[in-house]
Amino acid sequence: MIKSRTAQLLLAIAAAMTLGACAHQQPEQRSATEYSDDTTINAQVQAAVLGVPGVHANNIQIDTYEGVVKLRGKVDTQAAAQNAIQAARQVAGVKSVDYDIDVVPK
Repeated sequence: MIKSRTAQLLLAIAAAMTLGACAHQQPEQRSATEYSDDTTINAQVQAAVLGVPGVHANNIQIDTYEGVVKLRGKVDTQAAAQNAIQAARQVAGVKSVDYDIDVVPK
């Protein structure tokens, strides 16, 4: 009985230590170069996308993380949405483009 209780106690302590270690992991840290690359890509995507007819700066949000561009917002036409996505994909350094764009005609 004592061995069983000791084993249970040791198992509980090991589980608690494992969970504690998981809780104290550091968030992913990015180098200054990675951050700068994303900032540059984001600026270039913004310039390309905002040059598309039917896309307005106050209606579209552009974010970049590790080369993945996210476009969210509203555009005037389906063609504007497709052209904005294509413009973003053509920017150097873009790995992929995720999008959530609604077409809202004027």
